[in-house]
Formats: sequence, C-alpha cells, structure tokens
Amino acid sequence: MSLHNRRSVLGLGAGAVVAALAGCVDAGSQSPSDSSGGSGESGEATAQASFFVLSDFASNVAGNAATVENLVPFGQHGHGWEPGPNLQRTVLESDAFVYMGEGFQPWADNVVTNLEDADSDVAVIEARHGVNLLGAPGSGDAHGHEEEQQDEHEEETHGEHENESHDEHENETHDEHENETHDAHSNESHDDSGDGHGHDHSGADPHFWLDPTRAATAVETISEGFAEFDSSNADTYTQNAESYVQSLEELDATFEEELSGRERDHVLVAGHNALQYLGNRYGFHVHALSGISPDDQPSAQDIKHAQELIDEHGITHVLAPVFESDRAARQLVAETDAEGTLPITPIPSVTEEWNEKGWGYVDVMREVNLDSLKTALGSE
Repeated sequence: MSLHNRRSVLGLGAGAVVAALAGCVDAGSQSPSDSSGGSGESGEATAQASFFVLSDFASNVAGNAATVENLVPFGQHGHGWEPGPNLQRTVLESDAFVYMGEGFQPWADNVVTNLEDADSDVAVIEARHGVNLLGAPGSGDAHGHEEEQQDEHEEETHGEHENESHDEHENETHDEHENETHDAHSNESHDDSGDGHGHDHSGADPHFWLDPTRAATAVETISEGFAEFDSSNADTYTQNAESYVQSLEELDATFEEELSGRERDHVLVAGHNALQYLGNRYGFHVHALSGISPDDQPSAQDIKHAQELIDEHGITHVLAPVFESDRAARQLVAETDAEGTLPITPIPSVTEEWNEKGWGYVDVMREVNLDSLKTALGSE
C-alpha cells in the first residue's frame, strides 16, 4: 500500500534511514512562500510536499486534477530549514502530505506525528515506500579497503556493462552493487548529533531519486496514494503517472546510451557524496570530498587524497555541487592537472535560472547532471 494510515506510516521502515540524513533543505525559519493550504481554486484536491523533487513528481501525477504545493520556500537547500508557525495549519487544511520517509527531514516527521495526534484525515504518502535503498557510501569501509573494492568493481569490464539488458540491470541485487561506488571520505565518521543533525553512516543513502528507475517507483507510490484519497480521479492519476514513468524510462535510456562510450570510469565530487545512485545505476565510481551530509566538511587529508585520485584516474574535471561552495573544487583545479569544474546536483531545489525555464527533475537531470557527467567521463 502506498497510502498509509498515520500509525502505519510512523512504523513503516523505522530504523531504515533514521538519521541517515536530516534532509536536504536549508535556510532561515520562515513559512513556505506559495503554500496557502486548502482546496485549489476549482475545488480540486490539494497535496503538500516536503521536498522539491517530491513536489515535481506529485505535480506530474496530479496534472490538472489536483493542486500540489512545495512546503519548502523556493531556493532553500541543505540543512537547518525549520518551518514557520503556519506550516502545520497548511498541511492540516490539505488533503495529502507527501514526504520522503521517516528520518529524512525531522520537521516532516514532526508533521506526521502531529497529524496522528490531531486524528487528522490528511492522507500521508511516504514516497520512499518500496524503494530499494543502498547503504551509505563507504559505510563500514576504511580508506585502506578502497583499492580492494575498486579491484572488485573493475573485474566487471566496461564492455560487460554495455551489453547488459535494461531488465538485467534492474534485477541486479543490492549486494552486487554495494561496492561499486566509492567515497574518498569513506572512513571518517560525521557525528553531528550535537547540532541535532546526526548522521548514521552505517544506515541507508536517501538520495534514491538520482536513479530514474527508483524515481519511477516513488512516482507509482505517489500515484497510488492520490488514487486512494481522491478516488474520483484515480484513472487520471494512473494515466499521468504512466506517462511520467515513460519519461523517466526515456531519461534512463538516454543516460545509458550517452555514458556508454566513456573514456573514464571515475568522477570526483567536491562536496558531499549524494551521487552514489547515479554511479550505481550507470556503472562508474564516485569519489567525494565529504560524507553523505551537505554539512560535512573535508579535511586537509581529504583534499590530499582527492589530489591523488585526480592523478591516479586522469580526472579532467571536478564536479562542483550547485548548492554548495565551489571553493574546494576550484582549489583542486588550481593545484592539479584537472582542467576545470562542472556543475552537478542532487536536486534539493532549483536555481532561479532553472525555475525561469520551468525545469523539473527530468530537465535538471538531463541538462545539468548528464551534460556534466558526459564531459567528466569523456563520453562526448
């Protein structure tokens, strides 16, 4: 079931991603700028989403049959965002609340708890339900084990990866993939429990949406949830979801095709390691300066190790997360043979430029992430 009653939502998957990441939204305590709550202007159902990607998925499912609003103000990202006093009322006056799942955004967990306490009829849809999550990058691995893991990965030749059918790729087990993506910061623990944003790196990686096939699972879950709380439009939601899933399948095929002729199998991210699902899906190694949280900061040792990785793997471009400082990326380019930096993003939000262009998840994945990966991996 994709739409869970309040008690089943609270119990679903408890501990699976608890404290894996305290969300990817940030900035001052303020109310959402566009969320008025209640039914839409035409009396259609209204759903509130806790995260940009989820609001985009839900909007594609809803079409013209329902109104979807993103609770997080435009442009906010990273850690630390706390909702204003009107957010709870906005959710209570809506028909549904779409959130990632327990442990991703603590404030969203609080909303779910409050809905239970209020005995609310608001439908709670856990988008992550049914998604096969990977372990946190490098969980349980020391720096000294990295080369051993890479050797295991490289036993699968690039040609073997290219010849895998789409179905075979989807049926690969979690265990076969766990060692494919490597984090340059794999050994260091980031216990930020003192600031309320602790991270358990032995838990799961929450960034599943960067794999379009896993994103499709979330879209189907949202569709099922919408059909349950607004059954009169169930067929519309199903059809919209099927159409959007087809777009995700096309996106996946484009990534497969355009990254298949690459010259390199390693990328370096000068920021937190949110790209494991991309590397896992398309068969390349991801190295990152810091851990799974955007609040993690690289040490001098991490910078030195990254410089060694650039030399070892002939990395020509350093990937710089759009919503993070590019200082480390520029430093690495200045101090190594790397040629430049390229933008990359786990899509916690959109920039003003992307918003003006009307870009959603598929557009950012294709126009930003794919373009940068093609250059970084030598697929052009």
